[in-house]
Amino acid sequence: MTTPEHTLVGIHTAFALGVHRRFGWPAVTMAGVASNVPDLDGLPMLLDMQRFEAGHRVWGHNVLAILISSVLLGWSQSKYHWIERLWKLVQRMLSIPQGTAIPDSRSVAAIAIVGIAFFAQTIHLPCDMVVSGGHGLSDWPIQPLWPFSGTEFVFPLIPWGDIGPTVILMAGIIWIAKRPTNLSTISVCTLIALTFYLVARGWSRGMFLG
Repeated sequence: MTTPEHTLVGIHTAFALGVHRRFGWPAVTMAGVASNVPDLDGLPMLLDMQRFEAGHRVWGHNVLAILISSVLLGWSQSKYHWIERLWKLVQRMLSIPQGTAIPDSRSVAAIAIVGIAFFAQTIHLPCDMVVSGGHGLSDWPIQPLWPFSGTEFVFPLIPWGDIGPTVILMAGIIWIAKRPTNLSTISVCTLIALTFYLVARGWSRGMFLG
């Protein structure tokens, strides 16, 4: 999956679980941000493609890295409230009225933010496992137990570049914008639709045969 898709999966999952009601909007933002953190292991691409090939979907796509980064994200948000600070910066830059400020998350326990970040990042792994290969590209497995095990996992239901997930996830966000009182229900329906699409596309590619 691409960055927008990972972000939307994190946000929809947070809405579906009622994170916005229990912990406030900054926690939903955390889910969207954290859902992309595993892809930071792709940064070596800017310097050396060989290192990128060796490390992407390995260095950041494992439980140990996810745990460490989740603790760092949770601790930094709990101590510095950087999500709220960034929102205030955006307000000033875009001249957004101050009355639209997102709810403060200072009362949210750090362990809760760590849990949200960990869960959002963990979802990243199966998303990458089912979107792989196609259009002349080889499958790109992940190693969730690295560095303790090099066991690789991949189950390519849809190929790279498939626009289906993007359309479904964005349709869910548009639906939410029109019906903001039904956030959880809409996100649940969106994630179910995404799951059905993945299974249907995988079936059409023969992934469930033999």
